[in-house]
Amino acid sequence: MQKRLIILLSLYLMFGLAGRVSAGFSADRDRAGFSGRAKCASDQIVVKFRKGVSEERIGSINGRHAASVLYTSPFAGVKRIKVPHGKTAERMVELYGREPEVAYAEPDYYAYALFVPNDPLYSYQWHFNDPLAGINIEPVWDITAGDPNVIVAVLDTGVAYETYKNFEQAPDLADTNFVPGHDFVNNDPNANDDDGHGTHVTGTLAQSTDNSLGTAGAAFNCSIMPVKVLSKRGVGDYIDIADGIYFAANNGADIINMSLGGAGDSVTLRNAVAYAYNQGVTIICAAGNEYEQGNPPSYPAAYDDYCIAVGATTLGGVRAYYSNTGSYLDLAAPGGDIYEDLNGDGYGDGVLQQTFGLNPKDWGYWFYQGTSMAAPHVSGVAALLVSMGVTGPDAVREALQNTAIDLGPAGWDQQYGWGLLDAYAALHYYHIPGDFDYSGSLDYGDLATLVGYWLEDEPSVDIAPQGGDGIINLLDFAVFAQNWN
Repeated sequence: MQKRLIILLSLYLMFGLAGRVSAGFSADRDRAGFSGRAKCASDQIVVKFRKGVSEERIGSINGRHAASVLYTSPFAGVKRIKVPHGKTAERMVELYGREPEVAYAEPDYYAYALFVPNDPLYSYQWHFNDPLAGINIEPVWDITAGDPNVIVAVLDTGVAYETYKNFEQAPDLADTNFVPGHDFVNNDPNANDDDGHGTHVTGTLAQSTDNSLGTAGAAFNCSIMPVKVLSKRGVGDYIDIADGIYFAANNGADIINMSLGGAGDSVTLRNAVAYAYNQGVTIICAAGNEYEQGNPPSYPAAYDDYCIAVGATTLGGVRAYYSNTGSYLDLAAPGGDIYEDLNGDGYGDGVLQQTFGLNPKDWGYWFYQGTSMAAPHVSGVAALLVSMGVTGPDAVREALQNTAIDLGPAGWDQQYGWGLLDAYAALHYYHIPGDFDYSGSLDYGDLATLVGYWLEDEPSVDIAPQGGDGIINLLDFAVFAQNWN
């Protein structure tokens, strides 16, 4: 039989021979979630009486308004005042504000922690939530969780995205958005996963989140395009992978995640990633797990003109022992080390997501390690950038690289590239001071917001100088006017 047009080259999954450990979790732990921005209490207000006003006089004023003191701060002296039946907090603020003995009255605003999903195993996802080794994703979720119109193509062993024949949809992908994909291994439209690797990768990208089940994903409102280019043995040839790249680029993918790699430098594969790049697709690739096997370049990651190559770090904040280094490395992201337990939670410090074990119905939550696990962190943040209006692979790359946390020698280096992915910093790279709704421009809505903050004397949101100075004044309005379009 005549061989295919190119030499058949093995592409090994980036988690290595011993790269996964079952977590063995039951979903019996929960955390409080946050589903909206803070407002104020409806049944109480905050009142500060002027210095020297007696408690007797305060009691008289409260009695006149049919109100009562719930609490007095021992530090600031402010009082929490109960709103009487039939009155609103807004009205009580107005009434107390008219009293000459009152320094100020204001709503009792609520404050929340930044969005923390209620997925019960989220606390084990150090790669998202650790303040030093994670990707700083929680404050990003308070801004955006992505746009369903933004599509990430996962070129892998497939994804457990549907119930079909002997396959079953992953329970923790039930609320994830999917668009049609393709299986280039079996030449059919059903890109189902028969290995588990692609499903785990997809979980990091867009696991159904805040659904009181399992784990969270980085860009959980974005859409996934499943493209199967690797067999159940985790092997695929460059023609199938190239075809998968063309398919994704021609069918609306904004991001391509490839947690795969091979040792062969191929014109066919290079031309495919060049085509997708020229179509405006951002291509994220695992850098490879062969550091201890001679540290060879891994393709397509090494096509640096077109692809962002991602190496792996551990909970200790250093390069994972397996992670390739080299001139083509661009970024680092959590890939884990299942042989360490630095946080003492009883599990190896891998990347945790849902996938299956022996068969596509054997569901569990597994710790995997590898640059395969690192790449989708970057793809997820890239998808969030595109969701916020950043266009083109060069602009996405610039935001990711220029905001990365520098590791190793100052500046770019072969161990970490430009450094560890910082999701929050990346999303603020193009952010305009004063764009309070993150629409990409300053408009009358933002002006009204700034005026409102100024009238309320809300210092935490001032925009000038950079980072704020705790005062909203003419400088803030000058910066706002300068950025007005």
